[in-house]
Amino acid sequence: MEFVKKSMTKWTISLIMLVVGILCIVAAAATGDASADAYTGISMTIGISLIVISSISILLALCGSILTKIPFAIAAIGSASTLALGILFVVDTTLGGTLIWLLLNYVPYLMIVAGAILAVDAILMIVFGITSKNTKAAFFAAIPELVISAITIVLGALMVGNDPVISKDAQLIIFGIILILYSILLCLSTFTTMPVKKASINAEVKEVKNEENTEEKDAE
Repeated sequence: MEFVKKSMTKWTISLIMLVVGILCIVAAAATGDASADAYTGISMTIGISLIVISSISILLALCGSILTKIPFAIAAIGSASTLALGILFVVDTTLGGTLIWLLLNYVPYLMIVAGAILAVDAILMIVFGITSKNTKAAFFAAIPELVISAITIVLGALMVGNDPVISKDAQLIIFGIILILYSILLCLSTFTTMPVKKASINAEVKEVKNEENTEEKDAE
């Protein structure tokens, strides 16, 4: 039961992202009414999810206010804005698709700018390496960054414009695939445990015991 409580938030987010990702692919691949219905489904999915989550939060805030005498408005005002946003998505069924297209129009420029910054950073790294007489290490560190920056700039340039080389529909499909993959990874992450902390604790305990044994031998 404790596992379900801890994982519920991630499961909910991953489910929403999975549905939105699938609808993005459908909206890009379909035409006519099917595409319009997919965009409507994106807005409805986001809106209903926000309404349900914010409503639960408001109910919990109300219960907490009754039990602790804390002003209800203070606890619920943040959830109220989320509830209003969810209602907006449900009322304006084109909002979800509009926001996604705005994001797709923004991302190429972000990729070009970020790629240019990475390229400048790599060049500066090489320059600093030469001045500090550590050229070999600087080149090994800068070359991967230069490659990444070049790929980022090229991909961004291919997606810029009203009629880009990588079409808007293709970009939307890629975006949907990314959402689906991320939702799957987010869901799977709830079933994996990280034993690093336990292992480090055991190592520390073992080290402390070894130190105690050493001290006892020195005392003898």
